[in-house]
Amino acid sequence: MSSRNPIAILEHAIEAHPALQAWGRLEGGQRLPVKVEVWRETPTNQPASVYRLVFADGARPAVFAKHCDRRSGTVERACYEAILPGMRLPAPGFCGSLQEDDGSWWLFVEDVGRERYSVEDPEQRRLAGHWIGRLHRLGSAVAPARTLPSAGPERYLAHLHAARGRIERNFANPALAESDREVLRTSLALLNRVEERWALIERACEGPPATLVHGDFQPKNMRVRRESGDPALLVLDWETAGWGTPAADLAAPCAVDELSHVDLDAYASEVCAQWRGVDMVAIRRLATAGLVFRRLAAMDWEGQSLHFEDARTLSDPVESLRFLNRSLSSRLPEEWLG
Repeated sequence: MSSRNPIAILEHAIEAHPALQAWGRLEGGQRLPVKVEVWRETPTNQPASVYRLVFADGARPAVFAKHCDRRSGTVERACYEAILPGMRLPAPGFCGSLQEDDGSWWLFVEDVGRERYSVEDPEQRRLAGHWIGRLHRLGSAVAPARTLPSAGPERYLAHLHAARGRIERNFANPALAESDREVLRTSLALLNRVEERWALIERACEGPPATLVHGDFQPKNMRVRRESGDPALLVLDWETAGWGTPAADLAAPCAVDELSHVDLDAYASEVCAQWRGVDMVAIRRLATAGLVFRRLAAMDWEGQSLHFEDARTLSDPVESLRFLNRSLSSRLPEEWLG
């Protein structure tokens, strides 16, 4: 749900809209919305299609309807229904789920407001450090979380292999300029160097126990709600949640030129007392490994667009790979690159 504004607002003849029909089946036809806002719409629901359902005269708060494929829907539903309720952490209200005949899922989550997390706000960084620290500390003892997909280093090694495969398969794309291929050569060389030293990256993740991880703990999925008392952090989009190392949850997004987007001292205050042998040095090493993981996942994602035989369409993924090459190289310790 990363969009800042809807791309369309539907108010007339919406009775047949799939999101409204799914809500009607879930609610037994009561309290139907009067407006459907389209926030994201994809033919295969990869990534998920997202709609906002608005009710008449504030009869009830607005609800986001997320239509996702079987795999991601199963993971996110498990988080909202079986895992988060017992963790004593602020979380968005979950309004229910519905599975279609094709296996896809509808998930309904309360609208938690528009205030996005700010990396520049020290108070919010501390709030996020405490929140994600509690998630990781408590999550290691939550039995249902162990059934989630693996989120260990092997997840990101798979991203590395996938990114390299996409680049190699599309290297001869006639729409690529020679300068574009130079970017791809740099990406391939960097991916190879990272894989050669993968054992060092795995060792950087040692210390903390395997635990529940969000998998995409980034500002686009974080909201701050201010009602009575202190502000609360609410985290959305759990489809990449998993069981494994907390490294990736600590790494800053690609556009932020920092190691982490949360206060690591606040994080340490939550976990160090319970994780034997884990100190600030280990946490910074963990965040560095997480940064590598996130860049590898981003390179895999950008590589999915390299097959288009149109120079204008290719400009975005190539420029993104150019940026990711610089970001990954500049943040890796020398011993991890050789």
